[in-house]
Amino acid sequence: MEHYLGEKLKKLRESRGWTQADLAKRLNKAVSTVSGYESDAHAIPLDVLSSISSLFSISTDELLGLDAPELLSLSGLTEDQKKTLVKLRDEFLAPSQQGNDLSPQQMEILHDVIKAFG
Repeated sequence: MEHYLGEKLKKLRESRGWTQADLAKRLNKAVSTVSGYESDAHAIPLDVLSSISSLFSISTDELLGLDAPELLSLSGLTEDQKKTLVKLRDEFLAPSQQGNDLSPQQMEILHDVIKAFG
């Protein structure tokens, strides 16, 4: 994912029809700084990342490429399968109280997944 952020910034800028000078003015930066951001010659400070995400109405996760690259479609799944996936997501995103071992709830959900999709 080398050069991702600079390329993303350039695409966002161009999608608005802006020049580097236009973006620089909106960010209160020099054109050379924006050019450096787009070529990945300069690291973008966190406050500028925040300004860029606000300016383009996207999350910083999306700007940094941390959002899900593809989403799985739930169409074609049964209601039981959908409910099981929601439980799976919720349980495994929750912080573990027991270290690396699976909780009884997590074991039950894995059993449900095997049963629902097996």
